Amino acid sequence: MASPPPPPPKLPIPGRRNILITSALPYVNNVPHLGNIIGCVLSADVFARYCRLRGYNAIYICGTDEYGTATETKALEEKCSPKEICDKYHVIHDEVYKWFDIKFDKFGRTSAPEQTEVCQAIFHKLMESKWLTENTMQQLYCDTCERFLADRLVEGKCPTEGCNYEAARGDQCENCSKLLNPTELIDPKCKVCKNAPRIRDTDHLFLELPLLSDKLVNYINNTSVAGMWSQNAIQATNAWLKEGLKQRCITRDLKWGVPVPHEKYKDKVFYVWFDAPIGYISITASYTPDWEKWWKDPDNVELFQFMGKDNVPFHTVMFPSTLLGTGENWTMMKTISVTEYLNYEAGKFSKSHGIGVFGNDAKTTNIPSEVWRYYLLMNRPEVSDTLFTWADLQAKLNSELLNNLGNFINRVLSFVAKPAGGGYDSIIPDAPNVESHPLTNALAEKTNKWVEQYLEAMEKVKLKQGLKSAMAISSDGNAYLQESQFWRLYKEDPATCAIVMKTSVGVVYLLACLLEPFMPSFSREVLHQLNMSPDEDLSFCDDKGETAKAKRPWDFISAGHKIGKPVPLFKELKDEQVEAFRIKFAGSQAERILKEQAEAEAKKVAEKLKGTKLSEGSSKKKQSGGLKSKTAEEVSVAKLDIRVGLIRKAEKHPDADSLYVEEIDVGEEAPRTVVSGLVKFIPLEEMQNRKVCVLCNLKPVAMRGIKSHAMVLAASNEDHTKLSWLSLQNPLLLGRG
Repeated sequence: MASPPPPPPKLPIPGRRNILITSALPYVNNVPHLGNIIGCVLSADVFARYCRLRGYNAIYICGTDEYGTATETKALEEKCSPKEICDKYHVIHDEVYKWFDIKFDKFGRTSAPEQTEVCQAIFHKLMESKWLTENTMQQLYCDTCERFLADRLVEGKCPTEGCNYEAARGDQCENCSKLLNPTELIDPKCKVCKNAPRIRDTDHLFLELPLLSDKLVNYINNTSVAGMWSQNAIQATNAWLKEGLKQRCITRDLKWGVPVPHEKYKDKVFYVWFDAPIGYISITASYTPDWEKWWKDPDNVELFQFMGKDNVPFHTVMFPSTLLGTGENWTMMKTISVTEYLNYEAGKFSKSHGIGVFGNDAKTTNIPSEVWRYYLLMNRPEVSDTLFTWADLQAKLNSELLNNLGNFINRVLSFVAKPAGGGYDSIIPDAPNVESHPLTNALAEKTNKWVEQYLEAMEKVKLKQGLKSAMAISSDGNAYLQESQFWRLYKEDPATCAIVMKTSVGVVYLLACLLEPFMPSFSREVLHQLNMSPDEDLSFCDDKGETAKAKRPWDFISAGHKIGKPVPLFKELKDEQVEAFRIKFAGSQAERILKEQAEAEAKKVAEKLKGTKLSEGSSKKKQSGGLKSKTAEEVSVAKLDIRVGLIRKAEKHPDADSLYVEEIDVGEEAPRTVVSGLVKFIPLEEMQNRKVCVLCNLKPVAMRGIKSHAMVLAASNEDHTKLSWLSLQNPLLLGRG
C-alpha cells in the first residue's frame, strides 16, 4: 500500500499565533552526541510540540550544516569527496533524530540549491547597500599542500592567557570557547601534512559590523527584553559588544561552499558562519515556495531559535547584522534559548575526540528513546553545565519514571480494567456530585496550579521547569490514591470510589497531554491504553487554547468509555546493567572500536580452541598411539598471524588524545600503519624503536580517519588499569611468528 502523501506546507494564518522554530544546524562531520542533542535539536522539538499542543500555528525547521572546512577535512580523512561525506552523515543524523522521536516540519541540507540562491541574493543586497568592503588579510599558506589553510585546517596552542590549550583550532578554541584567527595561534601546524605553514597575503570581502552597530544595538536592546532572552545569551552578546564590533571576513579560500557571485572572488566561497544561519531560510524555502511569508513578516511571525552557548554570537550579532544590512523587512529572532554544556561522567562530551554517548550508541542500549529524552530534559543545562552519569540515569528512570509516573498510571488503569466485583470491567464509571468530595477538590486545585506553572514555564522556554511541574501532578496523584484508599471505598463507598477513579483516569489523560512534548512515545502508549487516538484526542485546551478544563480532571473522559489493556510503561534499570554501560562507553569511540575488535577476535579464537589442549602430553600421546588429533590439526595456532614487529615511528593521533599512530615493520616490503589505544598506559618515548607482538590478520579499520592494519598485543592486569609489553628476546627476526 502506498504511503499517504505528506500534508501541505503550513503557512502563517492571520489572527493566529504563528511561530517559526529553528535549532542550530548540526554539522555533518560526525555522529551527534547527547550534548549536541539536548543543546539544540531536542530542546527545539519539545517547544515545537508544546506549541502544537496549545493550538499555535508552528513549524520546526532544521537540517545539516554541510559546507566549510570541517567537511573538507573529514573528506580528506576518509579519502572521499565532501559531497560523499555529507550524503553519508546526513542519513546518519536523520536516523538518529528519528529514533529520538524528533518531529521536524522540514529537515533539510545547506548543500541544497536553495541555499546558493538565498545566500547569493542576500550577498547582492549587502553589496548594493555598501555594507561589504574589500581588504587584504594575512592567511596561513601551506607550501606542502599548496593551498591557503582555512581555519579548521590549522591547529596550535591557544594564545588566550590562562588557557594555552595545545589543540586549539584556527577558528575557535574548544577549551575556552574564544573565537580566534588562525594567525593568532602559537606554533600553528597544518592538519593535513603536520608541517608549519607561512603567512601570505590574500584578498577577501568583509561585512562592516562597526557601521551596522547602531541598527544592531537597537535591535538587541529591544528584542532581548521583549523576547525574554536567556541570561547566558545576553552575557555572550554583551561580551562581543563590549570588545567592540570588528569587520568580519565573509569569504574563504575553499572549494566546498556557496560560490561568491563576484568576478574577482569567483574562486572563493562564503565563510560557513556567514552562510550557515542563512540555512534556516533556505531550508524553509525547500519546505515551501512561499517561504517569504514566514521570513518576511515580522508583525505576524515570532522566531524562536535554540542552540548551545558557543553559537550565540553568530545568532545575536552576525546573522541579525546580515539581515539588517539588506534593508529588507526580515522576521528577526524574537527569543533565543541557550544551553550550557552537558558533561559526561568525568569530562566533556566531544565529537572531535569521540568522548561520551552518541546518538547511535543510545539505540544499542535498549533503553527506550522516551527515557533518554526524559533524562536529558530533566538534566538540561539551562543556567550552568550539568553532568551525565549512568547512576543518575538509573535513579531518574527507577525512581521518577517507574515508581512515580508509571506506578500511578498502572495502578489507576489496572483497577479500572479489573472484572466487575473487583473493578469496573474496563468501563469508566459515572461520578455525579464530584464537587461534594473535598479530597478530589483539593487535588483539582493542586493540579490546576501545576498546570498554570507548567504553562508559564513553557511560554518562557523554561523546559526543565515545565517538565518538573508536570511530574509533580503524578506525585500528587499517587498521594491522592493512597489517601483515598480507593480499594476499600470500592466495597464500602462505591459512589466515592467512582469519583476517585474517574478523576484519576482524567489525571492520567492530563499527564499524557502535558508530557507529550517531552516523551511523545510514552503519551502515545498511554492513549493507546486509554483506547483513545493520539491524533484526535490529545489536548487539554479548548478551541481557543484556553485551559480551564484542566481544573476539572474528572471531565476529561466520559463515563461509559471503555479503556484498552493496561501494561507497565517502564522497566527497571538494574545495577549490573549500569556497570556494564559504564564500562562499555568508557574512553573514546576509537578505543571502543579497538576494544570491540579485539574482543571479537578473542571470542573467535576461544570458540576454535574450545575443548582443545595444546601440550607436551598431547604430543606424546599422538606419537605413541599413532593417532593424529583432527581437532588439533584444524585449530592450528598458526591461523593467528602473530608476528614480531619493530615500531619504527610512533606519534600521537592528530584527532584523538588517547590514541597513538605507529609505523611498524613486520618483515614486509613496507611498514604497516597501526592505531593503538595505549596513550594512558605507555609513554610516547617507550613506544619508539621497540619490538612488539603484532596480530596481523585483522580486518583494517579506520580509527578517527586513519586506517589501522594490525593490532599491537600487550598484557593487562585483572582490572585493566595497567598494561605491559609482552616480553620478546632481542635476536627474534622481524616478521617471525
